[in-house]
Amino acid sequence: IKSCNYMEIEEYQNADRLGRMNKSSNEEGPQRLQKNSNTRKAIFELMLLFNKKLKEKGLIDIKDAAVFALKEAKQYADKKYSHIIVDESQDLTKVQLEFISCLYQPKEYSSIMFVCDTAQSIYPHSWLVKGRSFTSIGYDMTGKSTSLSKNYRTTTQISQAAYSLIQNDPVILEDDNFVAPSLIDRQGTFPVYRAFANVKQEAEFIANEIKDYLMKQYELKDIAVIAKNKSQLIAIKEHFDKHGITSTIFDSDLDFEEDSAKLLTIHSIKGLEFKVVFIIGLNRNVIPYVTYLEPEDQQVQITTDRKLLYVGMTRANELLYMSSSRAPSQFIREIDSKLLKLSIRNLIRSFYPISIEEYCFKHKIHNLFNNEERVRQWYIKELQDTYKYPIKLIEIEYPVNSFSKTGAVDIAVCIYGKNGTKVPFIFIEVKAYGTDIEKGVKQLKSYMSNEKTCSYGVATNGREVVVLNSVFDIIDDIPSFNSYMLPNSLENFNYIDIKHGRTCLIERDVKSKQEIEVTEQQDKKFFSANDTRQFMVYGNIAAGLPIHMNSSVEDKFYLPADWFNPNDDLFILKVRGDSMIGANIEDGDYVVIKKQEDAGNRDIVAVSLTDDATLKRFVKMGDSVLLMPENEKYEPIQIRTEQARIVGIVCGIIKRVYEHM
Repeated sequence: IKSCNYMEIEEYQNADRLGRMNKSSNEEGPQRLQKNSNTRKAIFELMLLFNKKLKEKGLIDIKDAAVFALKEAKQYADKKYSHIIVDESQDLTKVQLEFISCLYQPKEYSSIMFVCDTAQSIYPHSWLVKGRSFTSIGYDMTGKSTSLSKNYRTTTQISQAAYSLIQNDPVILEDDNFVAPSLIDRQGTFPVYRAFANVKQEAEFIANEIKDYLMKQYELKDIAVIAKNKSQLIAIKEHFDKHGITSTIFDSDLDFEEDSAKLLTIHSIKGLEFKVVFIIGLNRNVIPYVTYLEPEDQQVQITTDRKLLYVGMTRANELLYMSSSRAPSQFIREIDSKLLKLSIRNLIRSFYPISIEEYCFKHKIHNLFNNEERVRQWYIKELQDTYKYPIKLIEIEYPVNSFSKTGAVDIAVCIYGKNGTKVPFIFIEVKAYGTDIEKGVKQLKSYMSNEKTCSYGVATNGREVVVLNSVFDIIDDIPSFNSYMLPNSLENFNYIDIKHGRTCLIERDVKSKQEIEVTEQQDKKFFSANDTRQFMVYGNIAAGLPIHMNSSVEDKFYLPADWFNPNDDLFILKVRGDSMIGANIEDGDYVVIKKQEDAGNRDIVAVSLTDDATLKRFVKMGDSVLLMPENEKYEPIQIRTEQARIVGIVCGIIKRVYEHM
C-alpha cells in the first residue's frame, strides 16, 4: 500500500492486485481480495493503526521514509535536473519513481532515461512489472524506447541455461516490457549442477573444488558463493575456515579487491559479477519459498524467486556451479538437462530421467523399474549422445570371471583389437541414484583386475561419477569414441569446396592418414602420400564471440595437393559453437583457412581481435565491419575497420561422417 502511495482508502479500494495482472489469468473471474470490500477496508485500517503505533514510539519504517521524501520533494524541491539516468528502474516502487519525477526539469533539450530489465525484477513492490507502463507514472515512451538484448557478461552456455529457466514462466514472458535475450556466442562450458544429501557434503565439494582446481586458475577474489539466505552462507564459511580458504560475508564495507572468496545473498549480488559463481542450497521449500495459500499469490512468489535465481546465474562471467543439499528446487527440473554438467572437467551431463519407452536393451533387463536401471539408462544415453559411442559397442550385464565366480558388469564399452576381436575397453558400475558409490568403486576395481584389456572404469550413482584408469588412478574423464575402435580403421569425411560449390567424400585409414580415397559423384580416385598435402590442424576457434586461438597443433590432415595453389599458406581450424550453422559450419567441424589479410564482402573469415579469433561472415559498412553470424539466435559483432585483423578466409569445410548407431 505504502509503496504505491495509496494514502487514501478510496485509492486502495479500487487498485488492481498484482497477482491478477498477468494475461494468462482469468481477468473476468473473482478476486479473493475484492475491490471495495470490507477486507480491504480492514487491511487499510490495520496499516493506519500500525503507523499510529510507530509514531507513538517516534519510529517510521523504510516505506514511510520514501513517502515523506516524496512529500518534501513535491513541496520544496527547487534544484531540478534537465538530464536524469535511472538504472535498475525495474526495482523501484511507484513512490520512488514519482520522487525522481519531482527532480526532473522538462525543457526542450531535457532527457530522462530509464534502464530496466523486467526479468531481473526481484522485489515484490516493484512498479514497472506485469505490463504497467511508463504512462502510469506520467511518461509517454511511444517511439522512444530501445531494446538491448545482448548479454556480454557471461558465456553462451550459461546464458542458455539461465534463459531456459525463465522460459517456463508465462508471467515473465507476457510482460510487455520483457525483452528476450539474444545469445552472444562467447564459448565456455555448461553450468555444473550437483545434488548432495546434506550441507556437509555440499560444502566439502565446494571447498575441494576451490582448493584442488579453481585456485590454480583464479584468485580467490574472482570467486563468489551465493545463497538465498544468509544462514546458508554462515554454514559454508565455517567449512571454508576449516579448509583454510579465506572468505568474507558481504556487508556494506566489503572490499572486492581483497583476495578472499565473497559470500553473498542472491539479492546482494545484483549488479555485480564474478568469474566463478557457486549458487548453493537450491533446495525445495527454500527457493521458491512459498508462504501464501492462494494460487495467484503463490505464482507471484514463485515468479519472484525464479527471477532471483536467473539473476544469480547471470552473475557468472566464466564458470557457474549450482548445488542442492537435500531435495532439489523445482527450478532445477525446469532448466534444460542438456545444459547442465556434473563436472567442469568432463563431458557428462547432469542426471536426467529416461522414459521406459526409450530404454536400451529392454529384452535383457529383469526389472525395468529398478532404481539402478534409471541411472544405467541415463549413462547409456550419455555414452551415445555425448561421447558418440555406437550402440553396437555397448553391452550390459557383461560377464567377467573372478576366480571360480562369474560376475556381470552393468555396462561395458567394447572396441575391436588389432586382430579384429571385440574386447572390453570401459567398464561402468552403476548404483541407485544418490546411494553410496564406494561399493561400486570396489566392485569396479575387481572386474577391471580380471580383464586386462579394460583401460578405463566408471562408477556412478547419478549424483557423482568416479573415473579410473587401468592402474586405478582417479582421472577426469573417459575418451570419446574414435573410429579406430571399430572393426576396421577406416574413417570418412565430407569435404565441401566453398569456392567451387562441390562436395566429395574422403575416406582414409587412421593408420595411414597420408593416403586417401576421394569419391565425387560416382568417380573414385586414390591419392598416395606423394599426391597429398599436409595441413596443420589447430584447435579451437570459436564460431562465435572470440575465444583464445590455441596455437598448438592438435592434429594433421591430408588433402589432395592439386586442389590448392602451392604458393598459398593454408591451415585447418577446429570449430566450436553453432553460430555459423546457416553456412553449414557446425560444432566440431574443421575449416580450411587460406591465410590472407583482406577479404571480399560476405566471405567467411577468421578474424583476430587483439589476441582472440572468431569465425564470421565479413560485411563491410563504411568505416566499420559487421561480423555476421549464420544463426538467428546470435547477434552481429560491429567493430571499426582498424580493429579487425583478418587471419584468413574459409575455402573449405570438413565434416566427419559418423556411423549410424
